[in-house]
Amino acid sequence: MHKHCFNKILEWLLGNKDNPFEYTHHAVLLVAVVLYAYAAFLNYYLDVANIYNIYLQAAISLLVLIIWYLSRWKNQFRMMRFVFISVILLVSMPANWIGNGGSDGPTYIMIFGSLIYLSVSFKDLGVYRRIGQCYCILIPIPLIFIEQHYPELIFRYGTETQKQIDLMITFIIIGLFLIFMMESLATRFRLEKAKAEQLSEQLRALSEEDSLTGLYNRRILDKEYSSWKNQGRVFSLALLDLDHFKKLNDQWGHSYGDEVLVIFSALLKDIAIQNEGVAIRLGGEEFVLLLPLSSDITHQKLIQLAKRLSNTPLKHGPVSFSAGVAQDMETEGQYDLLKRADNLMYLAKENGRNLICK
Repeated sequence: MHKHCFNKILEWLLGNKDNPFEYTHHAVLLVAVVLYAYAAFLNYYLDVANIYNIYLQAAISLLVLIIWYLSRWKNQFRMMRFVFISVILLVSMPANWIGNGGSDGPTYIMIFGSLIYLSVSFKDLGVYRRIGQCYCILIPIPLIFIEQHYPELIFRYGTETQKQIDLMITFIIIGLFLIFMMESLATRFRLEKAKAEQLSEQLRALSEEDSLTGLYNRRILDKEYSSWKNQGRVFSLALLDLDHFKKLNDQWGHSYGDEVLVIFSALLKDIAIQNEGVAIRLGGEEFVLLLPLSSDITHQKLIQLAKRLSNTPLKHGPVSFSAGVAQDMETEGQYDLLKRADNLMYLAKENGRNLICK
C-alpha cells in the first residue's frame, strides 16, 4: 500500500517511466530547486555571499521550479531542457563568480559540476552539447578579465574562514547534485533497458503471432515441429480449412469474414490450450493444429471442435470446416507430414466438405 502511494507520488512529480529521460530529468530539476534554495539560505545565514547573489539563487530556485512545471505538465520538455541549462551556464555561473569571491570562490567547482552534467545528460544535443562544453571550459577567461579590471564588482570574503566554509558548502552541494545525477542516469539506463526489452518482446510477439486472430504463424510451426521432433514425442498435425469461405466473403463482406475467422480461431485456441498443443494460422482460412496426441485422439478432438463451431451462433448461419489429420512418423520430415495432412484435407473437401479425414 505504502509502496503504491509512493509510486503514485513519483509518477505525479516525474512523469511516466515509459519516458526514462524525461522521468529522470524531472527528478534532477526538483533536486536543483532544493539545492539552490538551500544554498541561498546558507549563504545568507553564514554571510559568505553578496546579498544580490543570494537573492539570485533564491530566484533561480523558483525559476527551476517553474521550468519543472512547464516541462512536466505543459509538455515543453525539450524547450525547458535548453532553458534550464542556459540559466545555469549564462546566469548562475557568472553571477556566482561575481557574488561569491571571484577566482577565490567556489565557482570553479560549479563550472566543473556543470561540465559533467552537460556532458552526461545532454548526449543527444550534438553540436549544442559541444558548444556548452566549450563554454564551461572557456568561461573563466572573461570572468578573470572582469575581476582584474573591475575588482570592485567582486564580493570578497571577510575572513579566510568564510572562504573555507563557502568552498566546503559548495563542494557538498555540487557533490550531492552529481551523486543524484549519476543515480538518476543509472535509473534512466535501467528504465531504457526495461523499455527496450519490452519492445523486443512485443516485436517478437508480432513476428510470431497473426495480427487478426492472435494465433501463432508459420514461424512457430517450424519451431515447434523441430522441438517436438527432437524430443521424440508422439504428435499429430491437423490441417483445417473453412468451407466456402471465399463465397462467404463475397456475399457478406470481408469484415464479416474476419469475424468468422476470429471466432473459429478462439475455438481452435481453446483446443490447443486444453491439450498443450499449438494453434497456427497459415494464411487466409487455412489453419494448423499441432497436438501431442495420436491421430485417433486428435480426430476426436476435431469432431468436438466441429460440433462447437456448428453450435456457435453466427449472424449469417453456421460455418463448417474440412480437415486432414496425420500422425508424425519417425522417418519423415515436416514437409512430408504437412503434405499427408494436406492430401487428407483435400480428400475431405472432395467428399462433400464438413469432414475430417485421417
